[in-house]
Order: sequence, then C-alpha cells, then structure tokens
Amino acid sequence: MVLMENEKSIQFLPFNAINEFMLPEYRLQVIQNVFQSLEQLPSEQQRAIHRIQKKYLKVPGFRNSSLAPVPLKVRNSVGAFEKSAEFVAEVLAAWKTIHNDLSKKVCQVLGEMGWEVLPDEANRTKLPGFMIKWPKADTYEVIEAKFAEMFPGHNYPEDDVRLMVVWMGGRLPYDLYN
Repeated sequence: MVLMENEKSIQFLPFNAINEFMLPEYRLQVIQNVFQSLEQLPSEQQRAIHRIQKKYLKVPGFRNSSLAPVPLKVRNSVGAFEKSAEFVAEVLAAWKTIHNDLSKKVCQVLGEMGWEVLPDEANRTKLPGFMIKWPKADTYEVIEAKFAEMFPGHNYPEDDVRLMVVWMGGRLPYDLYN
C-alpha cells in the first residue's frame, strides 16, 4: 500500500508481514500473553479481541472460540495471525496495553534517537500497516544499547523490546536507509 503526501510516498506492509520477522515460538508467547491477560485489558480492547476471535478463530469442538481454553485458542490462532492484518493489529495493541510500562520507555528511547513516533496512547490499529523505511544506523542492537543506557538494570526480554520498537515505531526493518 502506498500513500501519497506532498510528492513523498510512504509505503506500508500489512500488519501480518511481521510474521517474517518473528520466531514462531515468540509469536505463540505473544498470543498466549494476550489471551491469558484478557481480563486486565480495558473493556473496549476486550470487545475487540472477542470480535476478532469470533471472526478469525476456529477452535474445533467450540462454536464460540472465546470459550475455548487458552492453550487451544493460542494453537488455533497461528493461522489467523499469519494471514490477517486485523488480527495482528488487535493482538499487538492488546499486548502493548499489557506491557504499557515498556511501551512508554520505548517511546522515550525512540524519541531520543530522533524517531518520529505517534503518542503512546494513539490507536495504531487504525494505521494501514507498518512503514517499511527503517534507519540503517538504528539496528536492534543500537536501540537496545540506548534502552539499556536510559534504563539501566531493566529486565525486559530482548524480544519484547524489539517487538515494542516495531509496534511503537510503526516500522519494520524492511527497507534500510541512511
């Protein structure tokens, strides 16, 4: 998808393109974290997750997939996560809410590094996907080093920091530029 804006074009990949950048085990962790923490989410996000479950998730033996045990929902969500940009967007938005402290810190780090990011509270599910332009100098390692410098002693897993950078930054490291 390409959006034109004053002679500049911004290209987007659908949210489900993130699957090319995620390890399958980590994808399962993220989905499981969301389904296990559903009660912690604001009611609006709970409704959004229930809506996408109903729309995209089929769990054998359950007419209503939201009633299935979490491990079954997680296992049967992989196909929807791989194919549906809407499913990915809602899952990642819920995951961000669950890890709100991390999202605020990642926004601070990206801001310090000169990235233009939407405010932490912005609803990223309304975007057409991830922008494909990524600053070549801002590798994950560089961003993680800046994160560690700004928040020494943090105990966030590397994969969580990287996923939050992608979600909050609204970018995938697809087209590296100087």
